[in-house]
Parts: sequence; structure tokens; C-alpha cells
Amino acid sequence: MNAFQESCCSSLAVLLLFLLQGSRADDAGVYVHKAVGDSLDLIADYPKEGLEVKWKYNRTAFAEYDKDQITRVHPRLFHKRLKMNKDSISITVEDLKLQDSGIFSIVMENKSGQLPTKLIVLHVHDLIRDVQIESNHSWMKSNNICTFHLRCQASGDLNPSYSWSGDLVTTGPNMSINVNLSEKATLNCTANNTVSTKHTIKTVECRGKPEDPSLNYLLIAVGVCIAAVVIFGGSAAVCCWRRNRTGEGESEAGITVYEDVNTDVVGKKRSESVVNGMSIYETVDDLKVTKNLPQTLYDKINYQRHPAVSASTSSPYQEVL
Repeated sequence: MNAFQESCCSSLAVLLLFLLQGSRADDAGVYVHKAVGDSLDLIADYPKEGLEVKWKYNRTAFAEYDKDQITRVHPRLFHKRLKMNKDSISITVEDLKLQDSGIFSIVMENKSGQLPTKLIVLHVHDLIRDVQIESNHSWMKSNNICTFHLRCQASGDLNPSYSWSGDLVTTGPNMSINVNLSEKATLNCTANNTVSTKHTIKTVECRGKPEDPSLNYLLIAVGVCIAAVVIFGGSAAVCCWRRNRTGEGESEAGITVYEDVNTDVVGKKRSESVVNGMSIYETVDDLKVTKNLPQTLYDKINYQRHPAVSASTSSPYQEVL
């Protein structure tokens, strides 16, 4: 909106300043269209001898040429964007901006008097960067026809020109087209201004009644609920199965290794207290047949040793050796 207002103000300023310049201007001036970032050359194409020049922007002088030198007289205008060339008596305004739109004048005078003033009416435009087509449609069931409403939208320049081509030719950013059921239409939208052009293509197809977005959300919600039920049911089944397996392991065999170890009947041997026979924890004492047999490895080695030291031996260890 601000850019549109600036454009309108610039146009009014151009007309007003043109009227104020008087009849000394060269015809109606030269209209120049530039893109943002371009440059504008302002050349005083007269012989150098005795020539004096002033460059003005909307009637404000910002540079002048005198005695073979070009100097700035308004530092704020086009700050750091002026390139001056005294050989060709020219000034170049670089890196143009939208607000640079307006009237540039070159006022010249030599020994013979004032020369015709040159007017350059500048319009700076933003480049069209991208073009998109938005669409929606309505379904007429009685005629089996879809009516598509399309809008072409360009980014960059706020006021470009639009044109449509393809299955329907028209102008302007908006257009409508009827398409029969199961048929397609291809449309090309072009946005342009005096410095740039962009276009895009869109194909529409009539498939009947437009899809209800709420139905898609409902289907997604149902799918999520089903997945949650399946996951919860599977987890519960696995927990029950593991619990049953644990109970069977404890009672299935009747007596476990730990029960065998802890079973102890008063007055009975370990072997007699075990229902299923011997266990790995049976003591050596339960298996001993007679007490005269050696009980350990050391008893077996020294089993025949003499109970007392005799006259021929000095110790039991000599008998063993």
C-alpha cells in the first residue's frame, strides 16, 4: 500500500514539475523505466568550452560542472551512489531505488546563453520475483461441471499486469473456468511490468464434489485410536503370558533345587528327606558305608600310620616316607 501511494505521489510530482519547467525543456522529456538496482546516466552532450551544467532532481540541484570540474552541491541526495565523469560531462546514479522515481533535469549554459534543458522522467520498478496461482472450485452435480476460481499473485512489483493463456485467454489477476467431470484444463498466468516478466502454469481437474477436510481429520483420528488399542492389547497379552509362565515354572516340577536344599526332616538323613532321591547337595556322610574307610584324601594317605612312635621310628612322617 505504501509503495502504491509513493508511486502515485511520484507521478503527480512528475506532472507538476514538468509544467513548472517552462517551454525551454526539450519537447516533453524522455521517459525512462528502470529496475531496482539499475543505473541511470545523465549526460550533458554539448561542447565543453565555456559550458556550465547543473543536474537537478525534482528541481533540487545535486551536482554541477564548471571550469572542467564536477562537484556535489547536495551531499544527502544519492549519498554514495553518484559516479561523476568530467571527460564526458556526465553523472551516473547507481543502485536505483523505488523512491528515486521522479524528474531529472540537466540545465546547461554556455557563452551564447542558456541551452535547452534536458528532462528525464524516471520510473523505477521492482522486479517480479515469483508468480503463484491459487484456486478453489465448486461442484454442480446437476450438470457434472466443476467451476474453478483462480487468482494469480505475483511477488515483487505490487502492481504488475496479468494475462492468462491456455484453455482460456483473458486478462487480470482473477479468472473462472468451467471443466466437465473427469476432464482437465491447463492455464498459464503471466505477470509483467516494463522491466521484468514471470509466468507459471497450473492444471486443474474436475473430480466431482470437493473433499471435506474434516473427513480427512476424522479418518486420521480413527486410525490413531485403532493403533493405540492394538498396542495396548498386545502389551497386556504379553504381560499375562509372562506371568503364567512364571507361575508354571515354580509349581510344575514339584520340588526345585532350592526346595531340595531346604527340605530337612528332623531325625532323618539328607538322602531320606529327599523325595526324588539324591541331590547335588548330598553330604559325604550320607554315602559312607563304614567308618573304618578313609574319610578324606589326607586320611587315605596316612591311614596305616602307627598310633605311637616306636623304637625304630622317630616320627609318623618317617613311616610314610
